[in-house]
Amino acid sequence: MASAGETNYFCIVCGKGPLTGHIWLHPRGAICDDCEKIQDRCTICGLPVKAGDGHLKTGDGRFICRFDKKDAVLTLDQARALFEQTRDDVVDLYGRQFALKYPEVTVTLFDVDYWSEKGQPGGLHKFGFASTRKTADGHCTHEVVLLSGRTREELIAVAAHEYTHLWINENQPDSHRIDGDTVEAICELTAYQLMGQKRLPAMQKQILENPYTAGKIKTLVAVERAGGTDYVLNWVKHGTAETFDADAYLSALPVPAAVPIPASLRLWPAGIKFSGLMAFGNERQAVINGVAFAAGEQKTIKLRDKSVIVRCREIHDGDVVVEWNGSPVPLTLVRGEEKLLP
Repeated sequence: MASAGETNYFCIVCGKGPLTGHIWLHPRGAICDDCEKIQDRCTICGLPVKAGDGHLKTGDGRFICRFDKKDAVLTLDQARALFEQTRDDVVDLYGRQFALKYPEVTVTLFDVDYWSEKGQPGGLHKFGFASTRKTADGHCTHEVVLLSGRTREELIAVAAHEYTHLWINENQPDSHRIDGDTVEAICELTAYQLMGQKRLPAMQKQILENPYTAGKIKTLVAVERAGGTDYVLNWVKHGTAETFDADAYLSALPVPAAVPIPASLRLWPAGIKFSGLMAFGNERQAVINGVAFAAGEQKTIKLRDKSVIVRCREIHDGDVVVEWNGSPVPLTLVRGEEKLLP
């Protein structure tokens, strides 16, 4: 809060101004004394919301302000496309060893916030849940639940975290009992790494400061920097201790194992892939290699051995029609299939 005489500040909520007297400062702008008293708040940024200001309300009573709603994940199609692209990104990040043996994952979007107190900011882990059912012969059935009404950046971190739970569920032997905080720290490490690759340091800071893992995420980040995520993944598969002892584990590794492929090096895809759709109002966008395209839009996509200019001509539910490098011959991309370019 600041006190001032007449200023050039206008209330970001009601538009009143220039403001005098007490001025409440929010990252999005100034708030007048009257609007600061409003109890209804955006659950993403904390901005007061009032009737007619363009905000929306979720099924369980959470508010999303007019600024955050354009980047909020609100539909099941958006959530599925986001999870599938995040899965591709973290497998690229860690290598093929991080792919699931049973790749089918049921993604569900819930309006009801089961994990956080309504209106209160919470850790990233509270915005999702993952579960795996195993049959006697070892077959796995996976499900991920994501909370609606969070930003894409937040839910990408959540999707990376929950995907790691599924990988651990498949790869942790029954004989290896792992402490709960350590499991969550391994999952947060994936989210942290992906946020680093996407150059989102504020999200990385939020993950490190989250008390959810009792500080164990910081230990794993240090291990990753010293030797790569392979150490952590191998420990899940072959370790015996309940808690990851960084010093003991690193000192016990043979010398050849200390030269992993750096997790920071992205393995770019060889072809182009239509992952899914995102909807923003009446506009639909197609996600191709992690890049969002509106119909008629042209962008550059980086592949393993080249970069290509892709123009999206048509967007359908199950496929998109594109042109690449100016070729007049259209190419149809079926959802979920990767196509190599000559």
